[in-house]
Amino acid sequence: MRHRCPRCSFGTLRPAHSTYVRRVGWRVITVPNFAFWRCDACGYARYDIAALARVDLLLGPEMDSLDEPGDLFPGPTDGPATRGPRRWSN
Repeated sequence: MRHRCPRCSFGTLRPAHSTYVRRVGWRVITVPNFAFWRCDACGYARYDIAALARVDLLLGPEMDSLDEPGDLFPGPTDGPATRGPRRWSN
């Protein structure tokens, strides 16, 4: 199944791996070799739904303290998620 890039509408999102880094409360968590999807044309990135579900399961109730809004409607169980990497500013 092809996943078209939501940013450029030209490229295709392809599976890739990177290190997931997120601040939860006063802690910083890192997950090496984390699955995500990257556009082959513009470089846009989205986290993988299954990989995010595993992080949510591991973090448990502390996940509520994330600074990202959750989805109101459940989506597909595989492919790109609606959350992507964020750039932290100083």
